[in-house]
Amino acid sequence: MAKLYLDNRYVIPINKSLTGHLFHFLERELDQCGAIIIDILQQYCRVDSVDRGPIEPFSFEAIYRRARNQELDEADIQEGIPGLASRSGVANRDILENQAALKLGPLPLDNELRDDVIAELEEEDQLHPPKEGIPTLVQEFHSMHPIKREAGDSPQRSDIPYPPSRGRDVVTEMQKVRENRDRFRIEGRTGGVGPGVSVCMFTFHNHLGR
Repeated sequence: MAKLYLDNRYVIPINKSLTGHLFHFLERELDQCGAIIIDILQQYCRVDSVDRGPIEPFSFEAIYRRARNQELDEADIQEGIPGLASRSGVANRDILENQAALKLGPLPLDNELRDDVIAELEEEDQLHPPKEGIPTLVQEFHSMHPIKREAGDSPQRSDIPYPPSRGRDVVTEMQKVRENRDRFRIEGRTGGVGPGVSVCMFTFHNHLGR
């Protein structure tokens, strides 16, 4: 692999219409590191002008082709050190066609942090019980962070080695719960607390700064 890097330049396929703009921009910005980038491209890279730039994994072209089970053109994925993909066992085609599922769900709280926050909220509810009709802080916390059995749409905390939670994290989560419960709600028809307020009230209140 090291010999391939020493003997070959990194191939960068760029759209023909963009190649001229790229070097024109670098020449115009020679004093702002443009000269350094040009030197790197000339020494270590080979810029190939192609009809269409390389197909990125999440580009519209790649998504369109995968949806119709169409093959990717070899010219579209020839980026990198020549010969490295076949010897390393991982080709650009494999990267494009075998994408991991994108998880868009909320990141669950750390279990220890969750227990610490609940314990502090329970103590806060005992010292300052809420008024009638207002949920406790613990109930508000559970509504904000429900425990879902289906965790397939959410990333797992084990995916990334997060640092352990600290006391400041507990205080931050408690503040979020208080603000979420005590915020002024105007959606009276959906069970909000407080009377419905017209937007005109805010307009008149701020009119000419009075």
